[in-house]
Amino acid sequence: MAGVAQQSLAAAVGDSTLGALLDDEAASVVSALDAAHARALHALAEQAVHRGIDYKTLGLNWDHPTSRTAYRKAHGASFGKPASRDRQSRSRVAIKALVTALAATPRSADTLIVDEFCNQIGAPEGTAANSTFLGVLAALDNELLLPLRAFNEGLTSMFTTFNGQPVPPGPITDAVRQVTAATLSNRLAEWRYTNPVGAAQLAGLNAEQIAMWREPTASIHGDDPACAVRVHEDEAGELGFWWATKIGGPSHGFDLEGQCLLPLLANARHKVLLVSDPAFPHHPAGRAHFRLLWVHGATPPRAVLWLETVNADFEAGRVDHRAWQQAVLLHAARKATAMGVGLSVESHLGSKLADVVTRLLSAASTDVVQASDRLVLRPSNGVLEASDYLTNKHDWVQTEEEVTQPLRRAVFTPQAAAAAAARVEL
Repeated sequence: MAGVAQQSLAAAVGDSTLGALLDDEAASVVSALDAAHARALHALAEQAVHRGIDYKTLGLNWDHPTSRTAYRKAHGASFGKPASRDRQSRSRVAIKALVTALAATPRSADTLIVDEFCNQIGAPEGTAANSTFLGVLAALDNELLLPLRAFNEGLTSMFTTFNGQPVPPGPITDAVRQVTAATLSNRLAEWRYTNPVGAAQLAGLNAEQIAMWREPTASIHGDDPACAVRVHEDEAGELGFWWATKIGGPSHGFDLEGQCLLPLLANARHKVLLVSDPAFPHHPAGRAHFRLLWVHGATPPRAVLWLETVNADFEAGRVDHRAWQQAVLLHAARKATAMGVGLSVESHLGSKLADVVTRLLSAASTDVVQASDRLVLRPSNGVLEASDYLTNKHDWVQTEEEVTQPLRRAVFTPQAAAAAAARVEL
């Protein structure tokens, strides 16, 4: 994962050398540091100075870039706003002071860099004490300075839903604090699945099923390696989830309706399937929300993997993504089969899913049927849930268990799951 992130970062930096971002003297000091600290300083300057946006003043809104590529290039009105220009200047001064401090006390590099990163994202007092250099370095490698800044400094923008309903400030503030802390201590993936609310969302799965759900499974689709598509549940640290909803839409992201991103970051039941295509080498070009939910009224509780639509990145408009849908369906069907649970997709994809499981999984097409199930939504660890497929509310406070209306979907039931259900009925 680090290699991919570093390649992406190097591509993003381009001509923004440290000499241009700070000055030649600072660049000389940084060049004398070890590789990890030098990389962190370069990324910190790139993301805070070259790409700096002042979310504290501007808030979270539609004015910000709609793609990760635009963020990398600092293309968009947000970067040139007076507040952002002033913030970039202040960041340059602060990072130059950091470089001076590093030259004087190089043994304190870990602490100094962590402290300045937390300052740059506007994290609450005490965040740095519970953060690690490796956590901050991973965040920088994954270009998370601005996403983390948006969450921490644009917090008040999350206090209402898309439809204008109030969201309790206290729980949202606490959720942002926890997600920030988990990210900067390099344990976001571990925390998502093991915190008490997240663990309760998975209750009913056995240990093997939980391990399989947590696994960042990846699959390759296509006979020619040069153009094969990779479908993956991000990477081991799951830091790519921070950027996932900037792929297509437009709907929400860390800089717009940030409260809608919280369920993905905080809930054990929520992942995304990302599509990486060699025709768009910069970062994943497609994504689909992927959840583990429970069928209402089933005894014992019966899990189902819930797959939403595949979105394409706005910058990847010329990429031929006709093969993406089949690749995503096959990946999800394999995951469901490995876990021994069902897979639920949009109703109109029923015939395509039946074709996939028949030709590529050697399952029976009759294992795919149209069903109208009600689904149980256990309480969200992200305060809200957000989906245009589960309800018509887009996003809503979801701190208590809920049951959806009957939802017409195409459902694939692997033989292992069908056999288990039959044993229970007997």
